Amino acid sequence: MSDGFDGGRPARVSRMKATPSEPWLSVHAVAEYTFCPRAGLLAYENKRADPDDTPPAFDTLPRFEIQAIEAELARNYQRLMRWLWSVLVIAASSPIAVYLRQYWYLVLAGVALVYLTHQSLSVLMVLQELLRRRKTLLDGRCEEPDPYSEIMQPTNWFGLLNLGFESRDVKDALRDNDWNLEGKPWRILQKGSLCIPVFRTRSSQEAPREPQIVKIMAYCRLSSVVFGSECPYGIILTGEDYSGFVVPNCERFRTDFHNSLVSLRHLAQAAEHRNESTVTYDSRKCSRCPLGQPRSALLGQRIVRFGAPLPPFKNDDGQHSDCGDRFEWEPPYRQSFGQDN
Repeated sequence: MSDGFDGGRPARVSRMKATPSEPWLSVHAVAEYTFCPRAGLLAYENKRADPDDTPPAFDTLPRFEIQAIEAELARNYQRLMRWLWSVLVIAASSPIAVYLRQYWYLVLAGVALVYLTHQSLSVLMVLQELLRRRKTLLDGRCEEPDPYSEIMQPTNWFGLLNLGFESRDVKDALRDNDWNLEGKPWRILQKGSLCIPVFRTRSSQEAPREPQIVKIMAYCRLSSVVFGSECPYGIILTGEDYSGFVVPNCERFRTDFHNSLVSLRHLAQAAEHRNESTVTYDSRKCSRCPLGQPRSALLGQRIVRFGAPLPPFKNDDGQHSDCGDRFEWEPPYRQSFGQDN
């Protein structure tokens, strides 16, 4: 078994292969370990989902595939026609009600017209947004990524779709039984023999951070194993404009992924046997880490270890944090970002 793919060419057999007794790790936990070993262990022990996998609950309209947008447009056009047809029927029948002096019908017709007008305007707003998204998708442009390049390249989601890449939604986590690794990329792009994993971040940035590179390398590994296709690179989308970076699946980027995978595996085994030594941390990263953000113990939110909630490790203000509870300390979290200036 190879340790990855370099433009579709198998690399050397190495230390990443797991035994059946070794723990399964999530891509999220491995990426968190790259940021901080304590964060990686917390993600592993609490089986936490990747926050990038959770879409905004308030936005249910399709955004990323032209076929889905076209289908939703057609559905809303039909809804609008039904509402308008109902308005026409009521408007045409109202003079008859007046002639027959059926004034009760006019009252009901007025109420119905208010309701139908509201529904029609709501559908028109949805159609306007869908047409905007459709235009954004169709206008997207970018260069096709060079699968043989070993440097990062800029890209755009909609531009890739216009180049002929097909988007595939990932319903279930991908699993690698040789490395005991699992994770679910946001989408898979396919074109010819290529199988490209994609994930999105929630913030704009000038370049991918180290944990994000580790994450996309892990998805490249899972995609090549599960789909048996070439995976010469992965894609990280950033911000709200659906632009991002093409990260080559080459050895210099895979190294950190491999190191974090093996190190977290060893740490998880030690923690399961209650014999882990002091887990290292970098205090510079603690200042803004959400795992160290203090909260009131009255909220009742607890982390678990060995399946049981841990008691809060309170500071002088009666607050606690996830990292503080797990490692029984008070992380140097800064309440105000302004203190960093």
